[in-house]
Amino acid sequence: MQLFLGHISGNEFQLDTAEVQHCVKVLRKTVGDQIHFITGDGALYKGTISFASKSKVYGSYTQVESTFGSVPYSLTIAIAPTKNMDRIELFVEKAVEMGISTIVPIICDHSERKVIKEERLRKIVLSATKQSLKGKIAVVQEAMSFKEFIAMEHSNLLIAHCEEGDKSSLKAVLDAKVPATIMIGPEGDFSPAEIQLALDAGAKPIHLGSSRLRTETAGLVAVSTVYQELG
Repeated sequence: MQLFLGHISGNEFQLDTAEVQHCVKVLRKTVGDQIHFITGDGALYKGTISFASKSKVYGSYTQVESTFGSVPYSLTIAIAPTKNMDRIELFVEKAVEMGISTIVPIICDHSERKVIKEERLRKIVLSATKQSLKGKIAVVQEAMSFKEFIAMEHSNLLIAHCEEGDKSSLKAVLDAKVPATIMIGPEGDFSPAEIQLALDAGAKPIHLGSSRLRTETAGLVAVSTVYQELG
């Protein structure tokens, strides 16, 4: 199934401008053809093209499924961007394929990368959403500091860090009924001050196995664990 990103207004749909060329020029869709599209709200729609040009495609539509490709849990990963952006981009792509709700880039004491291009990550999210046949588009929030993130309200806050101490396995603290937020630190791990700040805010310390993992690997292990246990 070929998916497009569209927008709905009244009884008509219109494809996102960035999708039009692929629809018309590459796939050669024209008036009367049917296409499938998503709007990001979780539903799958079937549209019948009534107008097609190099700059615009629109037509009538019907909803096919209200929870297309959905997963039975809500997962937020707050992750420190890696020095090599290819690594974090790989994480984002694969996390979306497995079913993540929100990605929050957090800037930590040991972060080597302080600036990221969220729009680039959002494009990767959209591509992975369509490829993995999902109707809900994961949210990529603006990067924020660790302290800003901790100050926000979280229902089930978990922190995966490398310091010694009592930690639960991720599997042991998962609950499909409660949205989970997992924090993954930078290459140099969270600082002791950040770990203490998280614990003071009610975060539960967890481990992701016996190996020391790279940032993006730890993120993927966390997402895949949730996917396997609750999906």
